[in-house]
Amino acid sequence: MKTIHHVLDIDAKAESVWSALTEPEQMAGWWSTRLRTRDAAVGVRAEWTFAGDLNPVMEIIGLDEGRELGWRCVAGHDPWQDSTFRFEVVRQDDGRTRLRCWQEYAVELADDYYGVYNFNWGYYLESLRLLCVTGTGKPFQPTS
Repeated sequence: MKTIHHVLDIDAKAESVWSALTEPEQMAGWWSTRLRTRDAAVGVRAEWTFAGDLNPVMEIIGLDEGRELGWRCVAGHDPWQDSTFRFEVVRQDDGRTRLRCWQEYAVELADDYYGVYNFNWGYYLESLRLLCVTGTGKPFQPTS
C-alpha cells in the first residue's frame, strides 16, 4: 500500500481547521461546492461531486473531536475504493495549527496516479488553508 502524506501549518485556530473538515458548509468551501452530508459522526457519509468518475463517497470511520478525522472511500471513484484518508489537527503554541493528512491507498496504483493525487490534494489542502485564513477557499465547482 502506498501512502501520501501532507503537512501544513495554518495561521488559524484549531477550531477553524476542525470546522473546515467536519461542518458541511465549511467542507464545501475547500474541496467541492457540491456535497451531501450531515453533521460529523462515525458512520456518516459525505457524497462529493466533482466530474466524470471522480465523485467520492467518504464514510467517517474515525472521529476524535477536534483532533482526528478518518474517512474511507466507499464508492464513487474506483481507484480510491476502500482507501483511507486521515486528518490530524494539532494546536501549536504560537496559536497556529498544524494539519497532517494521510492518504493510504488500498491497492497499488500506477505511479502517475500517485503524482496526480498528490498534486491535487496539495491544491485542495491549500484551499482549506485559505478558507481558514481568509474565509475563502478555492473549491472545485461542478458545472452540472
